[in-house]
Amino acid sequence: MTNDHPEVLHLPTAAREEVLEEVWSAAEMGRSLTISSLSETIHAGPSDGWGGVVQELLEAGLLTVEGQVLRLTDHGATRAKEVVRRHRLAEILFHQVFELPMRTTEQQACTIEHILTDQVTDAVCSFLGHPPVCPHGRPIPPGRCCDTMSRQVDPLISRLLDQQPGGKGRVVLVAPRHRERFEQLADLGIVPGAVLTVRQRKPSIVVLVDNTLLALEDELAAGIYVRPLVEW
Repeated sequence: MTNDHPEVLHLPTAAREEVLEEVWSAAEMGRSLTISSLSETIHAGPSDGWGGVVQELLEAGLLTVEGQVLRLTDHGATRAKEVVRRHRLAEILFHQVFELPMRTTEQQACTIEHILTDQVTDAVCSFLGHPPVCPHGRPIPPGRCCDTMSRQVDPLISRLLDQQPGGKGRVVLVAPRHRERFEQLADLGIVPGAVLTVRQRKPSIVVLVDNTLLALEDELAAGIYVRPLVEW
């Protein structure tokens, strides 16, 4: 992880989690990680005290040292898995849902991974449909919310653009690329809470909202997120 948020990394818990995450990622890639290479990977010099953080993790039984190589204990691997999961889910949320640049995504994910609770993490995972990999193609460790269901499930929300004819959904998020589109969508009645029914998908998407048929450009429809409604 890059040190773009030193005020976060210098918090004791965040610093320890950063080290655990780096050791996890190194093992995942089949790479050995020493304290000196950790300083290079984490983009912080010895003066930033990473050796002291490692010592704390050794004393807590979260790390061991074999030769000069850092290894996670079982307890350390459990803690590292949680941090990695939060980081990679945040990457999906910021990059693939909100379409933020990858650099911004990485910076924000490095911050939010230290503050999400288990409950919020599971909610984000369910919201995204329990994705198996992050934007870099690295596996996302499953959580408790994934244990009782297949990981290959539809997300709780999806873009209106991806709905099929006959599909109905309640608008939960309106995120057009251009701010002036907010007012245009609001004038059409497309606001959070509105129920949309897809009547046609091609050549343009046609939806029914409040008894009015509307034809929307794909670019506009791509910024509308709905929670599918299932009629029994």
